[in-house]
Amino acid sequence: MPYPRPVEDYNNGNIKAVGVGLALPSSQWKITTMVISSLLNNTTGQADAFAQAQTVVILLVVTLIVALISRRLHLVYTLVLVVVGLVIGFLPFLPNVHLDPNLVLFLFLPALLFEGAWNVNIEKLVADWLPVVLLAVPGLAISLLLVAAVVHWGLGFSWLLALLLGAMVSPTDPVAVLSVMRQLGIAGRLRIILEGESLFNDGAGVAAYQIELGLLLPSLGVAVIASENSGWTIVVDAIWLMLGGLVLGLIVGWVIARFLRLVDDHLIETTVTFSAAYGVYLIGTVLHTSGLLAVVGAGLVIGSYGRRTGMSERAQEASHAVWEFIGYLANSLLFLLLGIELGASHLFAQSFPGILWALLGVIAGRVLMIYTLIPLQDALARWLERRKTRQPRFLPLPHLIPASWRPLLALSGLRGALSIALVLSLPDTIAQRNLLQDIVYGVVLVTLLGQGLALRILLPRWPKEQEKMPSESQAS
Repeated sequence: MPYPRPVEDYNNGNIKAVGVGLALPSSQWKITTMVISSLLNNTTGQADAFAQAQTVVILLVVTLIVALISRRLHLVYTLVLVVVGLVIGFLPFLPNVHLDPNLVLFLFLPALLFEGAWNVNIEKLVADWLPVVLLAVPGLAISLLLVAAVVHWGLGFSWLLALLLGAMVSPTDPVAVLSVMRQLGIAGRLRIILEGESLFNDGAGVAAYQIELGLLLPSLGVAVIASENSGWTIVVDAIWLMLGGLVLGLIVGWVIARFLRLVDDHLIETTVTFSAAYGVYLIGTVLHTSGLLAVVGAGLVIGSYGRRTGMSERAQEASHAVWEFIGYLANSLLFLLLGIELGASHLFAQSFPGILWALLGVIAGRVLMIYTLIPLQDALARWLERRKTRQPRFLPLPHLIPASWRPLLALSGLRGALSIALVLSLPDTIAQRNLLQDIVYGVVLVTLLGQGLALRILLPRWPKEQEKMPSESQAS
């Protein structure tokens, strides 16, 4: 590859010097095989295996109790899980439990992203392609640059380190956003826009993270294999990372959708959808592109075209039930582990200035992107509407977004497990790693609880007529 590749020392299981190419700080394929093998085999002895099984059962019981209490008290289940996890992590009740970034990237996120894409109404998503694209790509760039500028001037970080922090805290976490939206019962066009943004912008965020890390490590004297690192190769690699995974997912999804037409067994068809979620992720990893975006692309195609044309009614019901359970289970464990990881960090007081500056950049970046890009999309929608008779339409004409939605869009920029997985993936050779970790933890905690609770308070009082879809507004 024309981008710096990792130089790894696995003595005693430690990575001493790591560069980055189109993968995370160490080879994704090696990590993937290590994670899979650790799930299939236990090398630490039968006693440890029994203790780990006990821990999983305890966590499942905790999520069940929280679910029952949250439903009875009409609370947001995922936010209560974070609070309970904070308490467990702070005590600590389960001292050996922590959120492994590999667990997030290779176990939870593929399942959750596929389940989210599986349930998205693709026709409605395509109808709002313009705001989704604007928020997911240029919107993320605005947030990243503003966060970097604020921490550079406020904390004295170098530009490369500041941009790396911006890349970690700028993507809205798909798990956090989708979970809170579903728990709050948001329906209609607003939810489609938020789901679309959260499903797609993680690819751009991870790409920015990997590029910044690849530029930062050589400046710190970290050993990397010498290779071409010209500007155009970085741009090409970034484009491949962001677009290659999505294209791969769409192609694989179409192939699987065609295959489903040849099968008439609900168990086999459900197994195919499950295998597709993790299989396309692994293929994307091997091809050094975004496995997460590959999962999204495959989920969109299989969940719409494949389910409609290739699956029997019984298979659709079975697959929907399986993915609903997988989504619930993964969501519950992930948010509980997220709270435990946040609660186990006891250095928030020492890192308070850094957290404050980063939060200022995150909030300002979210507000700026919403109040510049949404008016821009409205202006483009009016311009395209005037020109619709002069040119063919390859995509549906965009529609205006109510101005009163902008505060909700600004509050919906929650950060979560993806940001924590990225910061935990940083190599130890970065001297500020612990500070960066505490800053990211603080940003995630405030956005999850602060913005999540604000949404919980505002949404029940929000005018319901604002949930009209474009087709409804045209009909009226």
